Amino acid sequence: MKILRQGLQSFAGHRLHQALLWMTATPWRGFWSGSISTALLQSSTALTVMAVSFVDAGLLPFSNAFALILGSNIGTTLTTQLLAFPLDKITPYIMVFGSLGFLFIPSRWRFLSQSVFGLGVLFFALGLLQVGMAPLVDLPSIQNFLRQLGDNHLQGVIAGTVVSALLHSSNATTGIVMLLTADGWITLPTALAFIFGANIGTCFTAVIAALASSRAAQRVALFHVLLNVFGVVLFFPFVEPLAKGLTFLGGSLSRQVANAHTIFNLLSSLLAFPLLPGATRLLKKVLP
Repeated sequence: MKILRQGLQSFAGHRLHQALLWMTATPWRGFWSGSISTALLQSSTALTVMAVSFVDAGLLPFSNAFALILGSNIGTTLTTQLLAFPLDKITPYIMVFGSLGFLFIPSRWRFLSQSVFGLGVLFFALGLLQVGMAPLVDLPSIQNFLRQLGDNHLQGVIAGTVVSALLHSSNATTGIVMLLTADGWITLPTALAFIFGANIGTCFTAVIAALASSRAAQRVALFHVLLNVFGVVLFFPFVEPLAKGLTFLGGSLSRQVANAHTIFNLLSSLLAFPLLPGATRLLKKVLP
């Protein structure tokens, strides 16, 4: 994060600043920019952390970043459909390209290479976190806990939050839930509760990244948390009807879980979109 931020601050000229402002000039433009960027990056966590970096570096007003966050929640559900390239395979090349550029490119362009290297390290670190924590789900104690959840939806939300925070990825948690549901370990309503919690837990990385950042960057991280809590509060009372609706749409249990993830994030972001001005005013008061 520090390497990425320093590179951006050193390189940031008029063009980069203008590009970021153009992407977020209107809420709708930021919304779709966030959706497409997240689908290409395959990580809403990465985009949120970068948004925190941009705001902390003074490249982006905190209010402009909010629409990006809304879009990222939709883009993360399109990962499998818009898979452009296997990010884990090209991350080492990004790091090598960035480090060589910083060493050998003259003038201020070397600082852009520095930020590229920092970006590669960020993706690499997120991948390490995901791979390193994933074996926890294979532990017998955790498997027994999942079986004992039954239809306790509140426990499902809490468990999804914890697992997603540990894996630093709502997509990874959703993938695990799809397997658990297909194998009959948890019911579809409980799977929905897991997904609700996963969307809260995925905010953990951005919150940690923002702790030592500016007040504006902290507002961005807090907005990400409030957005996902808003969605959970809105849809939690309707877990059972939603599960029945997904069953009506058909498909395998894994497909129904994937559809639930898409529908939840899409509706949450669209419903929160008109509330952006109010959220901006609220966060200015909460974090002056």
